[in-house]
Amino acid sequence: FTTTSAWSCCERAQDYAKAFTFLPSVRPGYGSCIIWRSVTGKKVQIGAISGNNPPSPPKLYPSWPASSPWVTAVGATKFVDEKVGNAEMASSQFGSGGGFSTMFSQTDASWQVEAVRAYRSSHPKDRHFPPEESIPWNGRATPDVSALGEGYQVVIGGRVSSVGGTSASAPAFAAMISLLNDARFQRGMKPLGFLNPFLYQHPNAFTDVLLGTNAIGRGTGEIPFGFNCTFGWDPATGLGTPKFDLLLDAAIESCNSKLYCSPWYKTVAYK
Repeated sequence: FTTTSAWSCCERAQDYAKAFTFLPSVRPGYGSCIIWRSVTGKKVQIGAISGNNPPSPPKLYPSWPASSPWVTAVGATKFVDEKVGNAEMASSQFGSGGGFSTMFSQTDASWQVEAVRAYRSSHPKDRHFPPEESIPWNGRATPDVSALGEGYQVVIGGRVSSVGGTSASAPAFAAMISLLNDARFQRGMKPLGFLNPFLYQHPNAFTDVLLGTNAIGRGTGEIPFGFNCTFGWDPATGLGTPKFDLLLDAAIESCNSKLYCSPWYKTVAYK
């Protein structure tokens, strides 16, 4: 089965994120969900600020659970000038998210090491690019891929409305993976399972998005820091948006080569 989730919080809440990310048997101290019933004391929180004195260098917080190495992080795009058939660019109604984790390293995301290395060696810089010392280059990088995230037509109360978000792009991408698994089932194959190694081995199955940035807030316009789209993987739109026919070919051929017949029977897509 394929599941998708379209909510997130930032990695600032690391205790919360860790509690839901690992099983205790996998990594001691993780995976225990605790509900705080009362305040029994207080302590100094290093890095917490009040007023107008931001930390230097600035601290960047990517979205979790997208930053977990064990899920597929999905960004969002739009058609230039909102015209179907035009080139795609990073969503401009909202920031697509993306960046580098301080909670998770690429030790558990080895499938993306080369893609991130290529980005680091040739990434574009503009006035929004974060200071180098703010970027944990060895952190798990997101997003992995993107899909159209604006202009979805829905009917609410009998009226057609246009909506968008990574809450749209993530389930759209997950639905495509369900179709890939269905095609494999019809051929007696196992489901794709854990998806990320497969995706990074087939960058040609994605349309590389070269326009736009994720230095955009939620309804607040530009924000100080973010990443531009560029050739190859980038922290705004990942590998790009799927070319379904090429993904289908790769999904059917991959099991024949026995490279991606994963024992995991679940594919998860997060924004």
